[in-house]
This record gives sequence, structure tokens and C-alpha cells, in this order.
Amino acid sequence: MGATQFALLFLLGLREEHALLDVGCGSLRAGRLVMQLLLPARYVGIEPNTHLWQDAIANEIGDDFARIKAPRFVEDDTFSLDATGQKFDFVMFQSIFSHTGGDLFDRPLEQTQKVLTDDGQMLFTVIDESCQGFAQLQPGNEAPGWHYPQCVSFAEADVLERCARAGLHAQKLPWFHPRQSWYRAVADPACLLSEGDIAGMGTGRPLIDDRFA
Repeated sequence: MGATQFALLFLLGLREEHALLDVGCGSLRAGRLVMQLLLPARYVGIEPNTHLWQDAIANEIGDDFARIKAPRFVEDDTFSLDATGQKFDFVMFQSIFSHTGGDLFDRPLEQTQKVLTDDGQMLFTVIDESCQGFAQLQPGNEAPGWHYPQCVSFAEADVLERCARAGLHAQKLPWFHPRQSWYRAVADPACLLSEGDIAGMGTGRPLIDDRFA
């Protein structure tokens, strides 16, 4: 899954000079790959459960790698993204909004709008009506608060409207996720992808791997 996230980021323009904020970075599933590409001090992770990324560095990535790449981590569970004190070219929320009620969905959207660079991109996943099990989940707009490990759902129209209220222009992407849907949001409508861009992305579905069947 980390590789599918990295592939999407690279396809959408992530390069070594960019800065990326990984919200809910956890055990650095995507972070360990992103950091390989980025120049030092360009990766920031937000994670309230600090032992997850600490264990990843201690047991999988290594202290030398962390020293060279100089990632920064913020312990926070309130989505106070501006507390990072910098702007980002990419802000990523992978499987965060699948656990947030509408109130906790709106706050990160508003915060992201403040920390994006002028041509920055927000990437996030949601369980919408195109996803299996959507009808069986509680709608997020009826369930305030945090719901992990349970999941909630949001209709696509609701997602786009929430982004618009936060000053973001959003599009659904055809990129593979085993249960959720990817969205991309930008502050400047000129940075929206064209229909040709989206058609040329492909689906992102990994081949020759039963884990992604």
C-alpha cells in the first residue's frame, strides 16, 4: 500500500525538492519510500501514536537513514496542521477520513488550505458510494468524532462540497485503493487536472499480486 501511495505522488509531480506532510504517518508505510526521494528535511509526519514511527525507524529504517534524511514528526491528534510552521507542496491523508465524522473532516480541510503552497496538492481517501460496503457504514455527516477502528462513509457530492467550503477544488481520481477512493484537492482551480490528465493516469492497480485482487 505504501508503494501505491508513492506511485500516485510521483505521478502527480512529487520531486526531491518538494515538501510533503503525511498526516497519520503511522509506521511510515509510505513515508519510508517518500523520504528516499525527498531531499533532507522535506518530510514531515503527524502522528499521535509516536511509538509507530519510532519503532519503524528503530527496527526497519535505521537511525542512519533518519539522520541523513532528517524527517520531522509532530505528535498531534487535533489536525492542527499550521502548527508545523511551514508550507507544503503535498499534504496526504491516507485512510484518515474513513474514520472521521463530518466535524473532524472539515477541520483538516480548512487547515490544509492554510498550509498548501500556491500550486500545492492535497491527496486523501474516502469511503464513498463507489466503494464496496458503503451502504452498510454509518454516514460520516451523522457521526461526529473519531471512529477508529470503525469506518464511516461520505458521498462524493458531500466530499466535493466540504472541500469547496474550505476553499479547495477537488476531483476524484481513478487510482487504485482496495476499499476507498482517492481524491485530489487544490487551492487554485488552474491546478485542477484536465480530463486528459485523469484519463492518462491509468488505474494504479498493481498486477501479478493476489494481495491487490
